Parts: sequence; structure tokens; C-alpha cells
Amino acid sequence: MTDLYFDDKFYEDFTLACYQVDRRKILRPSAFLDLAQHMAVYGADRLAFGDEQLGPYGCTWVLARQHVRFERPVTHKEPCRIVTWHKGMQGLFFVRDYQILGADGKPAVNSTSSWVVMNIAERRVVRAEFLKDIVSLDPQSRDSAIEEQAGKVVAPRGTDLALIGTHKVLYSDVDYNQHANNVRYTEWVMDSLPEELVNERMVKELTINFNREARPGETVELWHTTDADGAQIVEGRVDDHQVFIERLLFE
Repeated sequence: MTDLYFDDKFYEDFTLACYQVDRRKILRPSAFLDLAQHMAVYGADRLAFGDEQLGPYGCTWVLARQHVRFERPVTHKEPCRIVTWHKGMQGLFFVRDYQILGADGKPAVNSTSSWVVMNIAERRVVRAEFLKDIVSLDPQSRDSAIEEQAGKVVAPRGTDLALIGTHKVLYSDVDYNQHANNVRYTEWVMDSLPEELVNERMVKELTINFNREARPGETVELWHTTDADGAQIVEGRVDDHQVFIERLLFE
């Protein structure tokens, strides 16, 4: 990959690899989330408020919410560019946006994410007053891949959720923060939904909220329902505590 910087944004050029696509040779939702996570870490490092800078304060970045719109299929071997930029602090969250651009320069994927800074030892969110001299509260760019922040996902009121699977947190799930990496949740969700849905219909849009860590050895229950728009709602729970909740709208 080529690391470059332009117009107050960071980007990397890449060719979509075989391990990033599904059986139809189109970009997996989780593969986009992997790319976005990489760019978020790298973008924060380049702006001098990454883990190296937060570490001496006992803090780290934690993703709270993400919203993704897949505008069109991105295909195997397609030359692409992933772009990211820091949008500063908006309300309670630090906001970061992303785009995947095709060879024509048009967005194939648009995404926005909301982040907090967590005190590692106390596992609590750090307030902006403490961070103002460490993390820029101002935007790197005022552009928006998606104008509105990633929203809160809730199961429709009055509906019953059905248990559709479980997943024990194992070696391949865990990252250097000692918990299940947030991208793994979307993989578990896609694995738990009906094969005819995930194999034959493209995800148009997803929104995921991260509410609790899933630690090594814990078993996450996956509970499912649909909303009025036909979107799939999957909630991950450990001991009746919500770990995450995700909404996926298929084409």
C-alpha cells in the first residue's frame, strides 16, 4: 500500500485481495471494517494523538458506533483508494469519516464512526477537558462522507428476539487491547444469518453500536429480530449484558 496525504485527508491505494471478498468476489462488510480500523489507527498516529501519545496517560481509543453505506459492489482485484479524516469532537464523540473510491474517483463506500477515549485501568471514558491538550478537538477536514453521526441502534419495541447462535471468544478474535476486536462482531453476525440472505443479497447499509467488551473465554449469545424496514437486527449479549447491537439492511 502507498501511504499518502492530500487535501487534509490521509489515503492508501490498494487492490482488493482475494481474502477480502466473499464467494461472489465482492467486498465483505467485515473487510471494509478491517480497512477502516487500520486507517483510524494510522490516521491518529499521523496526527500525533494515537496510542503512542495516549499510552503515557493510561488511555486508548475505543470505537463506540459506526455507520457504513455500500454504494455499489467493490470487486476482486479492483484498484481502490481508502480515504480517512478526523472530523473533530462533536457532542460526546470524536468523529472520523472514511470513503473507498473506485478507479473513477467516485465513492463506492461511505462511512462515519464515533470514538471515545478510555482510561485503560479504570475502563471508563475520559472527559474532553482532560484531552484538549492531547487530542485536537478541531476537524482535520470539514467534509463529510455521511453528514449525520452514526446513530443509536435499538430493537423494535414490542418484538421478541430469537437466539440464532453463540460464539466463544477465542485466540483469533482477540486484539492487543485484550478483548474481542470489534470487527469480529460483524463476522459473527454474518455467519449467524441465513445463508440465502448473506450469499445472495448485498449489504446496503450497516450500523453497529459497541457497548461492552467481550473478553477471552466469554460466550456471546446472538439474538435476532427484524425492523419495520426489513433490516436485520442482531444483539450480542454476555450474561444478559449487551455487548453490541448491529443493524444490517440488505438490497
